[in-house]
Amino acid sequence: MKIQFLGTGSAEGIPVINCNCDHCTRARNEGGRLVRARNAILFSLPGYELLLDTPPDIKASLTQGQVHRIDGIFLTHAHHDHTGGLEEFLYWKKDVDLFAEPGMYESLRRENWGERLADIAFHCPFHPGMAMRFDDFFFTPFAVKHTVPCFGLAVYEGGHKTVYTSDTSNRFSNYAYRLMEGADLLIVNTPRFSPPHEDHITSTEAVELKERVGAKRLVLTHCNHHNRPHDELEEWAKGLDGVTVAYDGLKIEV
Repeated sequence: MKIQFLGTGSAEGIPVINCNCDHCTRARNEGGRLVRARNAILFSLPGYELLLDTPPDIKASLTQGQVHRIDGIFLTHAHHDHTGGLEEFLYWKKDVDLFAEPGMYESLRRENWGERLADIAFHCPFHPGMAMRFDDFFFTPFAVKHTVPCFGLAVYEGGHKTVYTSDTSNRFSNYAYRLMEGADLLIVNTPRFSPPHEDHITSTEAVELKERVGAKRLVLTHCNHHNRPHDELEEWAKGLDGVTVAYDGLKIEV
């Protein structure tokens, strides 16, 4: 499977609007990998392009990433920084599947989109632990602990496994730990570097998680301006085994 990180920032992105902290100032002045659009990931699987989340930046991110095909969208949770760009797919010229937990879908329909949501994509409901099977791959959603119902994803293809935790605290179910065990690639959203935070796992905690579950590689993403700037975070990761800091446009093959 091939994985493209279209956006690697958290809810605020980097630089944050009207913020003059050192991190945002550097991003504004220097650009490059210091700038982070909000979080979105594209999985290229056999005959199927699966987009994880649709942040408000998704139009620009898809254009920048030269993405011309999407077959399905998997929504991890209903927060605006993960769903705010759904409307862009009213203008997508081909049919798209929308994998969304039924309660989340109903919440989005009721509070945001109304009947237009059915015009955006074809709803494919999922439940935690329910494998979504295709000819050459499958993926299994699992529940994680966040401020709203939220779901990670284990993707299996060609004898390899990639696990994406989405927005989560540093507390996981035994089932989630089992899914993460021995992953070829573990992708973790870490807005902050440290110290521990109630609603989001940190970069340092993600490294501990990698060791606990025996994942071969770890990618840190969904970073905000309270985390270290990309170059500093990357320098820290160089001293660790199998840890990569994502940036907008990063491509990985598993």
